[in-house]
Amino acid sequence: MRLKPEELPARLGDLRPVYLVCGDEPFLVEEAVTRIVTAAAIGDHQRFFLESGFSWARFRETLSSPSLFASRSLYELRARESRETLGRELPSCLPLIAPGDVLIVVAGAFDRAAQKAAWVEAVAAAGHVVVAATLSGERLFAWVRARLREIGIVNDEIARRISYCTEGNMGAAADAIARLQTEPQPHAEALEAILGDEARFDVFAVTDVALQGDLAATYRYTDRLRTEARDPILVSWALARELRLLSRIAFLQAKKAPLADLFRRERVWPARQALLLAAARRLSAGRLRHLLLHCAELDRINKGRAVGDAWVMIERVAMGLAGMSGEDGARG
Repeated sequence: MRLKPEELPARLGDLRPVYLVCGDEPFLVEEAVTRIVTAAAIGDHQRFFLESGFSWARFRETLSSPSLFASRSLYELRARESRETLGRELPSCLPLIAPGDVLIVVAGAFDRAAQKAAWVEAVAAAGHVVVAATLSGERLFAWVRARLREIGIVNDEIARRISYCTEGNMGAAADAIARLQTEPQPHAEALEAILGDEARFDVFAVTDVALQGDLAATYRYTDRLRTEARDPILVSWALARELRLLSRIAFLQAKKAPLADLFRRERVWPARQALLLAAARRLSAGRLRHLLLHCAELDRINKGRAVGDAWVMIERVAMGLAGMSGEDGARG
C-alpha cells in the first residue's frame, strides 16, 4: 500500500514485513523511519548502507538467518542514491524476510515514473511505500494546522505564521510546534518569542524591517547575518519572495483587482497584509522591477554562474526594498 507520512501512524498497529520510505523531505523521511522503529519495538536493529563494499549476497544471508537472541529482527537499509541497484536486487530479498521481522528501505526522491517501477509495486504489495514529499504553500499550512490541532491548538493565524516562517525547513516547523506545546498560553506572542530563537526567523526579520522602510535596522540585520556567516541563499530567497509578492500586489492594484485571493494563496495573515500594502504604496513598479533584476543576478552569483559578492548584492536589494535611493533610481 502507498501512504502519505501522515497516514502511516494509523497503519502501524499491523506491522508489515517491508517498508520503503522515500522522498525529498529529510524531516518527514526520518520521522517515518523513527515511527516504524518505535512501533516495531525490536531489540535487534541492524543498519546497512548501500555504498562501496556493500554485499547483496551477505545481506540476503543476513535476512535469511534471523537473530538467535531476539524474537524478531529489524533491518534498516539506507540507499539514497542507488535506485537502479535497488530495483535489480531488492525483489529477491523480500521472500527472505522471516515472519515477524521488518525491513525498512530508506531511499531518496522518486519521480512519478520511478514510483511505478515493478520493484516498488512489489514492495507496496508486500508492505507499505511511504512517499515523504516536501510540502509548501497550502499543503504546508494544512500540515502545520493539523499538527497544532493534535496538541489542542486551533488557531489558523499561528498555523500560517509557522508555515510562512519555516517553509523549506519542516524540522523547524515541527520544533516550533513542539515548543509551543510547552507554553502555558500558546498564543501569537509566545510563538513570536519561539521563532525569535530560530536562525531562520532572523532571515525573515531582515525582510520585515525592510518592508517597514527602516533603513538603519535593515543594514544592522543584514550585517549581522553576514557576520554570523548565515547562508546567503536563504536570505536571497526570502528577499526575492517578498519582492515577487509585492510585484503581484502592484499588478493587481493597477488593475483595481481584489487582493483577497492572492493573500489567501500566499498565506498572508492580516497583520502582514498591512505591512505589505504599506511597502507597495512606498515602492513604485519600476523600483520593484529593478530589485527583481538584482535578485536574478544574486541567484546567478549564488549558483556560481556569475562573479560577485553575494552579500554586497543582498545588502543592495535589502536596502532598496527598505527605500534607499541609489543606482536603482530615485526613492519610490
